[in-house]
Amino acid sequence: MVRSARELIDSDSEIANESTERPSTDDKGGGNARKLAMAVFVVYLVTRGLATVLIYRVSKAMAQYTTILMSIYWPLGIVFWAFTLCALRNSRLFSSKPVGLSWFSPWSEKASAQGPVPQHWFVLIAFCNQLCATFSAPPTPFIPVVLQTPLANLVALWTAIISCIFLKTRFTMVHYAGISLILYSCVVSVLVELQGPAEAVCQGLDIAAGTLDQLTHSNLISSEAAWSVSNATEHCVIGLPPYKDTTGQILKIPLHILVSMYTFYTLSQVPFAFVNVYKQKKLKQVNLDVAWAFWWQCAWQVLWGLVFIPACWIPWPTPSGHNEASFSTFGRDLADSWTCFMGRNPHPEITSCSAEPVYGWFAIYCFFNVSCNLALTWLIKQLSSTWASIGSILCGNLGGFFSQFSALGGKSAQTVTLEQWMALILSSVAMWIYNVQDERDVNGKSVYGQQGRGDHRYDTKGPMGLEPDSDGFQSDDEPNAEDHTTL
Repeated sequence: MVRSARELIDSDSEIANESTERPSTDDKGGGNARKLAMAVFVVYLVTRGLATVLIYRVSKAMAQYTTILMSIYWPLGIVFWAFTLCALRNSRLFSSKPVGLSWFSPWSEKASAQGPVPQHWFVLIAFCNQLCATFSAPPTPFIPVVLQTPLANLVALWTAIISCIFLKTRFTMVHYAGISLILYSCVVSVLVELQGPAEAVCQGLDIAAGTLDQLTHSNLISSEAAWSVSNATEHCVIGLPPYKDTTGQILKIPLHILVSMYTFYTLSQVPFAFVNVYKQKKLKQVNLDVAWAFWWQCAWQVLWGLVFIPACWIPWPTPSGHNEASFSTFGRDLADSWTCFMGRNPHPEITSCSAEPVYGWFAIYCFFNVSCNLALTWLIKQLSSTWASIGSILCGNLGGFFSQFSALGGKSAQTVTLEQWMALILSSVAMWIYNVQDERDVNGKSVYGQQGRGDHRYDTKGPMGLEPDSDGFQSDDEPNAEDHTTL
């Protein structure tokens, strides 16, 4: 996996000289570029799918401390793996031209094809990422992975809208059809859960369970038969799926809390959509080095994680009630979160932490998370943010498949139903349809590919698709990267 990550980073320079037009099928270089893009996408597909399942598993165990987890532990985890992968990429072990630690400098000349770039680009990127991570953490334990998939797929719609406004990207009917299918798959997967079994079935099971419980005490029926009916009663839920803890036990959560968590999770994807569009602009604008840009995005994430610590004191709903943390209890809560992180229950009423060693799964998750986001950054640069959002659909599909297995999803793993499979298949067909045609700018040029010195269409003074650049320079003529406008 490290090797694959290094290859996708090094390939950044190989494709830098490609035109913004997609190469023809008979062009050898274009064929190699497409094969490389497919290889990177496979890396992204697998690592994103595994990361989705593992963070769900970790969130289940640390359900009382998810905000602390994503504000403190997560930024530190990803910056560690980002530094490790970038250091390996720059070492003699993996590079024919190794570079020293000066490469990590915020003023590095190797940051882009046009030299050093402003750091506030990455401050904004890290802020949006942390905003998404912090406020998607509380609802994550409440939503099964297979339903997180279609809800997260809505990011494709947000990305397309923002891309139209911010980058002047123009889509065709096949793109609209693909995005519509994504929305339709979301409706299909959620409606089947809302429908559930007939109300009469659940009422009948409730009555049968009570009757059998009395007969069991009278030894008129076996305890195994009574347990079977009781178990069926617990699983007979009308509405959203019930909450299952780390031991596989079902906890009753009020419907209004589940609805609010689903809504909040959906809205938390909007900052992620914006930051992907912003990445597309900056990566292409000055031909940013993917690895360097990703490193500084992760580095600033640590600072923003600390800034977002007060979110830990919001009275979020939790499986056992609501978050009771406050500023006065932060020291104790931080210590308790560490106890939970190490696999021990900090209090008798909290039993999820001892289910498994959270720190081990979290370390693996951070590695896959960094790998998939590194691949995502590469795909955004070489293709587009909307394409990458559409591609994420298949990652979610794979995540839903992985979530069925207790070896990955833990005891809270749930089998994918036929209706959910159909929703995931619809999402996959949507990606197929979307890729029939390239995305275009207002002049009809493909937005895919990357030019050597950068793409002047992405300059703010000359919005994408509007030529010539109003500051009098093409990107190739800009003296350095900092001469480009910042937003």
